[in-house]
Formats: sequence, structure tokens, C-alpha cells
Amino acid sequence: MENLIYKISNLNCVYSDKTPVLKIADLDIPKGKLVFVIGKSGIGKSTFLETLGLMNNTIGTNKDLSFQFFPEELDNLIELNNSWEKSNYELSQLRKKYFSFIFQSTNLMPNFTAGENMMISLLLGGMSTEDAKQEVLEIMTRLDLAPEVFDKKITELSGGQRQRLAFVRAITANFQVLFGDEPTGNLDKKTAFELMNVLKKIITEKNKTGIIVSHDLLLTLEFADLILPITPIEDQTMSNMGEILNEHLIWKSSDRWLKNNGELVKDPFNYLNTFLGVI
Repeated sequence: MENLIYKISNLNCVYSDKTPVLKIADLDIPKGKLVFVIGKSGIGKSTFLETLGLMNNTIGTNKDLSFQFFPEELDNLIELNNSWEKSNYELSQLRKKYFSFIFQSTNLMPNFTAGENMMISLLLGGMSTEDAKQEVLEIMTRLDLAPEVFDKKITELSGGQRQRLAFVRAITANFQVLFGDEPTGNLDKKTAFELMNVLKKIITEKNKTGIIVSHDLLLTLEFADLILPITPIEDQTMSNMGEILNEHLIWKSSDRWLKNNGELVKDPFNYLNTFLGVI
């Protein structure tokens, strides 16, 4: 399974009241790709990230469930079916070792400087302060963040600067999978494209995986290798439940978008709009 990071079968995502939110019958997610998730509000996009990133106990009980994770350095897979039977410490270590997260809300620590916020993932991973600072400064340059920002207080920075700080913190972590929930939602188009361009290069160069929820179809079509639309489930008794179907996925091949069966998607923008309820 060297080319896969997740292999999922018969996964139902649920919350504490056991209400089903998202159904995934069969899904393979490859390594080294930037994957975008789209769909209407409330259809289960954030739930998808929470489930794959072990952020919330949303893995439903299902005797046919297969939820496999293939981190790069392991010969054997990690079965995530029973993840939430682990201790909080074990789960925390699993997330720390393999995952990184970036959200529309930056979650920066106000009592730390900008630099300390950006370096924290590297320092927790055992890197020296000197090396961590050098790596962060290199990424800051790629994101047009002036070096003097490093020593500023969080309260001295604009919202756009804070968002880029959170981005630096996330992409410098030693992750196998980076999860982003509308990570560029508060940014102008130019800055959003700059950030995503840097992420795309890191994903490709280091054979990592990025899974991004976005409503921005232009951004999605520019940077995605694979797009996962979430559609309302056809079962009318579960009108608030979404599902990911293989026949709806589209892959970028050169400058074209193809379905799983090889069919060309001639107008990918309008194709994706159908899953957002725009047309």
C-alpha cells in the first residue's frame, strides 16, 4: 500500500447521539497529493476531517468497517477502527506523530511571540531553537512575511498575518497528513493562492498528503490533485446525511479533469457547482 495513506470501506461517521452524518462506502486516498473536499454547508465536510484526523469520536460502530492508515515509515498499517478505545495520551501521541491541522480560526497562543507560535511544532518534535527558527524564517520568506514579524506579539499583527503564521506552524510540523478546514477563508485571493502554492510544493516534494475543505472552487481547481464532492444521501429518511461516492470523484490529469472511469469532465467548475447547490 505504498501509494495510499488511507483505505476506507463501510465507514459511517456519527456523533455522540449516534446520528449519522457522513457515509463512505469505499475510498482510497493517495500519498503525495493535495485533496480537496467540497459540498454544501452541513453536509459533513468538517466531520470528514474530524474523523480522519481523530479530532472527534465520530467513527460509527459497523462490523464491516475497514479504516486503514498507512504512515510512511511503517511496514504494517494502523487500523483506526477502534482508535477511540485508546487512552487520551495514546490518541494525542498518534495525532502529534502523524497529523497537522490548520483552521480558519488560527488558535495562536497570545502569550507567545509570533516566532514562538510558528516554531512550536518543530520544538515539540525535538528540533533545536536555532534550527527551528531557521526553518520558520525560510517559510516566512516564501509567504512574504517580513523577518521582523518573528519577534512581534500576536496582538501587533493583522488578521492576515496571523493566518499566515498559523499556516507556517502547520506546514513546518513533521506530518504525514495535513488537514485544513477553510484555511484560506479569511484571506484575499492573492494571499490564498500564495499559501496554497507553498503547501502544494511541500506536499509534492516530501510525498505528504494534504486534505483541505474549501468553498473556493477557483482555488480548488487550481491546486487539487483529487477532489472529493460530498453529496446528500439518496435515502430520504437521512436528509441531513452526506456520502462520498467514487463515481463523483475527479482527478487532475495534466490540464484535464477525469472521473474514476476515465470520463472527461469538460466543465469542472459547473460540475462542482452542482454539489454546492449553485446550479
